[in-house]
Amino acid sequence: MNPVNRRFAAPLTAVDTDTTVTGEAGGIGSGGTRVEAVKRIVADDPYLVGHYPELTIYPGVFTIESVHQTVRNWAARQHGESTAVELAAIASVSFAAPLYPGDTMTIGCDLTPMDTPSTPSTASTASIPSTPSTLRVKARCHRADGALAARMTLVVRLRTPHPGGAEGEAGHVPA
Repeated sequence: MNPVNRRFAAPLTAVDTDTTVTGEAGGIGSGGTRVEAVKRIVADDPYLVGHYPELTIYPGVFTIESVHQTVRNWAARQHGESTAVELAAIASVSFAAPLYPGDTMTIGCDLTPMDTPSTPSTASTASIPSTPSTLRVKARCHRADGALAARMTLVVRLRTPHPGGAEGEAGHVPA
């Protein structure tokens, strides 16, 4: 099995549809990129069974995975299907309202390179090297009724395989 394919919560499909709203073709410009996605919470999805039996809710960790898959789908379109998006850090996360079966969650992600002045390091991200392939992801997830379900800031690294099997950072040519 290709190790690139095991870097996410398979077989969970945490995003139904996604689209790039703003940004430069071929990558992230200095102004960043906006990516949006939709996830429908379906009652008979196997991962909801038992979470919680009397009041089923979409798990918070799956909300984080929905944001991660949104970024992965964007990276696959921009840099190729074999691009890996590694979750380097969860700088912050806050869950504000539950997501129930039948709800539709909209995900809005603002992607900015970590090497820009507008993305200062915090204590939780200071040890992560800033490169053009390290991105800060600020996400807000809303229910269909407009209620904020979650907000988070993630740090991800983009890696693309190079000929011969070695991996490198997206946009970088190996020496």
